[in-house]
Amino acid sequence: MAMTDISALATMLNPKEEDSDSDTDCVKYTPADVGSRKSKSKIPDVTPSTVKKAPEGKDIWDPDFVPEGVTTEHEESRPQPQYDVCFKQNVGTEDMFLGMSGKHPGSNDELIVTINLPNTKSADIDLNVTDDRVDCWTSAYALRLHLPKPVDSNQGSAQWITDKEQLRLTLPLKKDDFLP
Repeated sequence: MAMTDISALATMLNPKEEDSDSDTDCVKYTPADVGSRKSKSKIPDVTPSTVKKAPEGKDIWDPDFVPEGVTTEHEESRPQPQYDVCFKQNVGTEDMFLGMSGKHPGSNDELIVTINLPNTKSADIDLNVTDDRVDCWTSAYALRLHLPKPVDSNQGSAQWITDKEQLRLTLPLKKDDFLP
């Protein structure tokens, strides 16, 4: 390449600022320009009908502000028991030797939660299982455990192992439609 070719290439890649008449000649678009334009009001609606009154007395919040399903009554003085969370995959001989089911090491079927509750009787356990959380209370322990994956809480089972003083929960995982 000749020196004139290099200089011509340089002028093409780096045009001089004085070539454009004004900044309005070039319209600049951003991703925000795509789609319909909605006016966003940054000022919240604080009309008297939308603002709730402050609670009466010494309460710092009104129970109406707490979402449904969330309890505000809990004992923080009780310790959290030791627990284990394990994934379980149901594997048969056709999986083990022939690999016919199409399962892979990341496809799990159940979630096993083992909670150690020493000096506890099975009748003293208060257990609540939802799709994303396990709550277990006794007079000595309190556990609120958020699960790593969603489970089918209606199909789960609980077993009290007396000699080990353990509560074992077997919770089937919710399957996505596109996974085997």
